[in-house]
Amino acid sequence: MPYTALLAVLLFIFVPIIVSYQQALKLEKEILWSSLRGFAQLLLLGYCISYIFSFERWYVITGYVLVMIVIASLNVSKRGLEMKRTFFLVFSGMIVSVGIPIGLWLICHIIPFEAQYIIPVAGMFSGTAMVAASVVLEAMKKEEDKKEKEMKRHAIKIAMIPTIDTLKTMGLVQIPGTMTGMILAGAEPIAAVKYQIFIVFTLLVVASISSMIVCLLNYRAFYQTNHVQEYYENKLLS
Repeated sequence: MPYTALLAVLLFIFVPIIVSYQQALKLEKEILWSSLRGFAQLLLLGYCISYIFSFERWYVITGYVLVMIVIASLNVSKRGLEMKRTFFLVFSGMIVSVGIPIGLWLICHIIPFEAQYIIPVAGMFSGTAMVAASVVLEAMKKEEDKKEKEMKRHAIKIAMIPTIDTLKTMGLVQIPGTMTGMILAGAEPIAAVKYQIFIVFTLLVVASISSMIVCLLNYRAFYQTNHVQEYYENKLLS
């Protein structure tokens, strides 16, 4: 794809920017910055990917995956009440939700322990875990006035809905990215389907584990903050 086409595609980011401005969402700067940052990061990855995939040492591969999880956790922690505390809680949840599926894939010999396989898979899992954790924290902010059990149940449910809805329409409304990429690369459609089935069901597991752990580790901060606010409000009124 020529660079002029990529630049033309970038113009589409002004559509959500205009919508955000007209609806007073105040997301214009975040949309623009995120789009430009994502474009630059993917372009850089494209140039460096051969070097990254040349990693052979297990500790280098593991370290790279940990860096991905740290960056994802830092991004999610901005949505918490206390960034430092939230970071460690989110990091713990993401380590478990990403580490367990990768371990199972390795045990079942779905992929070998090579950078070419581990890093892309870890990227997919980390991205799914990050989105689920972000949605959980945002949902908990909006549900601070609810009871403890209701807050947790609603936050986890909201976080898992996107992944569940994707599963419902997969193969009918959309062809997933991995399957599309393999078919475009010339792979047999059935082989592409097999890999995609492994991925989508694992992503559901990742989203559920991430949302549950992040919710359980963070709900006390939201719940206690809410009760402290109520205490002082009642004290002022009395």
